[in-house]
Amino acid sequence: MKRVICISAGQLSTKKVNNRVNRRNQYLNYGLLSLASVLKRHGLTPVVIHGHFESTDKTLRMALDYGLADTRYPVLLSLPSFYAVEWGKQFIAHAKSLYPSLRFVVGGRWVVGNRPEILKGLMPEADVIVPGLAENEITRIVTGSQNVGPISNNSSCLDYSLLHHRWQYQPSIEIARGCGMGCGFCQEKDQKLQPLKVPDQLVAELQSTLLNDGLIEMTPYLETSMFLPNRRWAEGLRVALDKAEMKVSWRTEGRVDSIKPELIPSLAASGLSILDLGLESASAIQLERMEKSRDPTKYLERASRLLHACSEANVKVKTNILLFAGENEDTIDQTIQWLEAHRECIYGVSVSPVIVFGWQAESDPYLETLAQFGATPHHSPCPGVTHMNLSERLTYEDSLTLARFISKRFMRAGRYYKLKSFSYFPRTYTFDDFLLDMAHEPGSHSFSTAFLDQCIEEVMGMAA
Repeated sequence: MKRVICISAGQLSTKKVNNRVNRRNQYLNYGLLSLASVLKRHGLTPVVIHGHFESTDKTLRMALDYGLADTRYPVLLSLPSFYAVEWGKQFIAHAKSLYPSLRFVVGGRWVVGNRPEILKGLMPEADVIVPGLAENEITRIVTGSQNVGPISNNSSCLDYSLLHHRWQYQPSIEIARGCGMGCGFCQEKDQKLQPLKVPDQLVAELQSTLLNDGLIEMTPYLETSMFLPNRRWAEGLRVALDKAEMKVSWRTEGRVDSIKPELIPSLAASGLSILDLGLESASAIQLERMEKSRDPTKYLERASRLLHACSEANVKVKTNILLFAGENEDTIDQTIQWLEAHRECIYGVSVSPVIVFGWQAESDPYLETLAQFGATPHHSPCPGVTHMNLSERLTYEDSLTLARFISKRFMRAGRYYKLKSFSYFPRTYTFDDFLLDMAHEPGSHSFSTAFLDQCIEEVMGMAA
């Protein structure tokens, strides 16, 4: 049997508040889907199953339905985050208790890092732990064959037919890897940036991926840690879509200093509908502490121009704010007042306190950097994750309260649903479902439920 079972490890709890709405999120593990696509091109029959927030027992039953008990190949278990390690450990233990001969290959480049021995200590029942990217090695790892060559870049299309319940997922298309900008809080700060995928190849992937099936429209997320477009790429994408007779609404994330405001009309014409903008802060001292910008004044001026350009082109901007080490009343107020001044250009705001990721040897230097600004570790919810007190006056609990306060000030329930359904909610999850979940746990959300009637009109398309 050539079936290869590929499991994206789930989580026992959500990263943020563990409520019903947050548990609806479906984060596509496109790295694992990429590996499965490679395996299929080499004649195997993989299937990709996501654990999400389901129990290990339910996920194991899905895997058994696909032939887990009969496969002669190892199970691929991908850890998309440190929060997934305990779920993955429990899944392996559960599966091997029923089928002792099963073998597990475990990977996840952001978790494993360069220290596979640490993860092996946490997951001793894993048979093989693979660091880094594995596209060029995965077929050899799975089959044991030494005669499998590397996969060329021109065959990198993700095969969504390999996904369990593929119709539920809003697709992601990876258009570049790396960043290399050096922001202190970023896991890709030292990864060299690749060029953006050429438009013709991108459109070919979209054609093979998007479904028109009567569910919520498929709206792809163009994945890259550093979106650095130029006019040729933006106009090339528009031309390629026109040639294919396609009209696609897409979303991506970008930095203030990576997208030129004058490019927004061309990007909007190619389908850009939502931009996740990593503003992070509007406090000069915090931007410097984050190593986000050497010239905060120029940075914020450019952010302002970018927001206005998006507003004029009808591109919705979800602004990301990071509560960082050393925050105080002044720095918080500076950020809030800047957001208020640009409220008409901002569709929503997402706010999170800084979290330190990485094994101890890797995270200690960064923790020492944060300590210079008054931050101290608060607790570790799981290995590889450290939550912080941002200063003596701003504890970890305070930062959670503050994050929710700012989010609610700038994010309405209807817009929250539209942003999430564009990219993360299952395509069968309706606004009525959302309202029921929201009502089940009132007060636990990071969006405002004020003016709910207006929110309902907006979602239903009866208001601008």
